[in-house]
Amino acid sequence: MTTDHDLPLKKILPISSSTSNEGTLTIGDCSTRDLANEFGTPLYIYDAKTLRNQASGYIKAFNAKWPYGVEVHYASKAWINVPMAQFLAGEGLSFDVVSGGEMAVLQKAGVDVSQSAFHGNNKTAAELREALENKLGQIVINSVDEIELLESISEEMGIIPKVMLRISPSVDAHTHTATTTGLVDSKFGVAIENNEAYDACIQINEAKHLDFRGIHMHIGSPIFGMEPYIAGVKVGAQLIRQLLDVGILISDFSPGGGFAVAYINSDNPPEPSAYADAICNTLAEQADQLSFPPPRLIIEPGRSLIARAGVALYSIGSRKEIPGIRTYVAVDGGMSDNIRPAIYGSKYEVMAAERPFDPAEETVTIAGKFCESGDVLARDVELPVLKRDELIAIPAAGAYQLAMESNYNLSLKPAVIMVEDGKAYVIRRRETYDDLTSLDVVNQIGPLISSTDSR
Repeated sequence: MTTDHDLPLKKILPISSSTSNEGTLTIGDCSTRDLANEFGTPLYIYDAKTLRNQASGYIKAFNAKWPYGVEVHYASKAWINVPMAQFLAGEGLSFDVVSGGEMAVLQKAGVDVSQSAFHGNNKTAAELREALENKLGQIVINSVDEIELLESISEEMGIIPKVMLRISPSVDAHTHTATTTGLVDSKFGVAIENNEAYDACIQINEAKHLDFRGIHMHIGSPIFGMEPYIAGVKVGAQLIRQLLDVGILISDFSPGGGFAVAYINSDNPPEPSAYADAICNTLAEQADQLSFPPPRLIIEPGRSLIARAGVALYSIGSRKEIPGIRTYVAVDGGMSDNIRPAIYGSKYEVMAAERPFDPAEETVTIAGKFCESGDVLARDVELPVLKRDELIAIPAAGAYQLAMESNYNLSLKPAVIMVEDGKAYVIRRRETYDDLTSLDVVNQIGPLISSTDSR
C-alpha cells in the first residue's frame, strides 16, 4: 500500500484512506475494488480508525475543558445497529435514543444504558414504559403534557426516573430549516418565552415520581459557528440561576450536539476542541458570574462522529447525454440508500475510486436507479469519463443515509462493513428478496380475492 498525502478529497475521506499499488482507493488498507468484488455494490464502508479518532476526540476535548463531569452520548439517530452500538460502547460512549427501536438495539447489543438518555417530541406511553423497564439513565422531557404522562407511568411502575427538560432557547443556528430545532416555532422543547420553560421546571420538580436533574437544548445541525452555542449556553445559564433562586439545583446541563462535518472540500468544520472551548468557557463564565455550581456536562455528537467514517461505494451503470444540457451517469443505488440530496439539497463529492488521480474530463450528474426525477446523488460534478461497472466513492456517507434508507421500488438495502488493518468485517448483510416479503402475512385474504373463473 502507498500513502498519498495528496489524495483527492483526503480531508473528507476516512483518515485511513490511501491508494493501492494499482492506484485504487483503499480504506483501512482494503482495496475498494476488492471489497466491491467480495461484497457487491452498493456497499457502505465504515473505517474503524476514523470512528475511534472521532470518539476519543470528543471525550478528550471536553474532559480537558470541563473538570466537573462529562458524558458523551452518541446520537443514535445518525445510524445505529447492534455491532455499531457494541463498537462505540467499547470506545467509551453512551447513547441518546429517540425511539423504542433504538432502545431495542441497545438492549440487543448488551451495552450499559445507565448513562444513556431517551429523547423525542412524542414518546408513546409504551416507549416510556420500555425506557423505565430498561433502566435508561435519563428521560429528556420535551413538552408540558409529557410531564403528566411520565409522572403517571412512573407512579404506576413504582419507579422514579432521572429527567431533564428540553427547552427551546430561541437561538437560530442558521442551518437548513428542516434541521433548525432551537426556535420558538419548533416541535422540539418548551419555549423559554413567557416563563414556559421555568414553569415546566417547577412542575417537574414538584412531581413526586420524577427526579429532576437538568436542562437540555439542541439548536440544530450542522452548526459551523460557535455563536449559537454561546448564545444557547447563556440562555440555559439564566434559567439555571432562576431555578436556584427558588431552591432548585440543576446538576446536569446539555447543549445537545449538531457539530458540523465536511461534506464537500470547501467545508471547514471546527475541531471538537473548538466546540469544547466555546461551550465550556461560556458555561464556566456564566456559572461564575451568576453564582451557580458548575453542572455535569452532556454532549451528543452524532453526525460529526460517524459521517466521515463512512463511504458509499457504487457501480456505474447507464449513461444519458443531453447535448448542451446535461450528462447523467447512473449508479446502482440512489435515494433508497441516500435520500438527503432529495429532501435537503445536500451536496456530496464524488471520486472515481479506481483512478482517483485521473484528471476530470467532463461534468456529469450522478443519478440513482429509482423512478423519481429527484433521485440524484450529486449534480454537476467533474470526473473522468466513467465506464460501466467502474466504481465511484462518495465520502462523508456515514450519517443519516442508512438511518433514512428505504425499500423504495422494493430495492434491497446494501451490505455494511467495517474495515481496519486490511480486514473487512460484515456488520450488516445485504438484504435478499426473501427479506422483502418476510413480514407479509400470506393465505389470510383468500375470501377477499376474486376468482377469475367466476367472472
